[in-house]
Amino acid sequence: MQLKLISFFTTLLATLIYSGVGSGLESDKNQNIEYSSLGSSTSRVEGDVRIITLEENVKVIQGTLEITGDSAVFERDVESSSIRRVTVMGSPARYRQQLDDSGAITEGNGNTIHYYVEGEPVIEFVGTATLRGSNDVLSCVS
Repeated sequence: MQLKLISFFTTLLATLIYSGVGSGLESDKNQNIEYSSLGSSTSRVEGDVRIITLEENVKVIQGTLEITGDSAVFERDVESSSIRRVTVMGSPARYRQQLDDSGAITEGNGNTIHYYVEGEPVIEFVGTATLRGSNDVLSCVS
């Protein structure tokens, strides 16, 4: 029962961010994904995926979306070079995004943050996670 509850809260965190109420600015997903780090980087190819790993003080930005952490793994399609998924790990990894034109900001953190870029973007928090909106705070441990 506890596993189902934990899974529910993890799914709820991801759903809240990109649901009708909590979606980011429409223009965010049309922006380029920019990233930087202060440490080393490595790259390797596995099948049709290029995996790029960045270390030390990583920052990922797309429009008003910003995810920061200790390290990140980018999964890119080898043929098109498009980013499929970004995984940011930290102690904690942090998320921040403007939700609408009113300027409201949603912030969150977790041990790991997955940003699924392909299709409709989705943010997933893994581990001890907190999501704070203008009127709500949701916390869970998974």
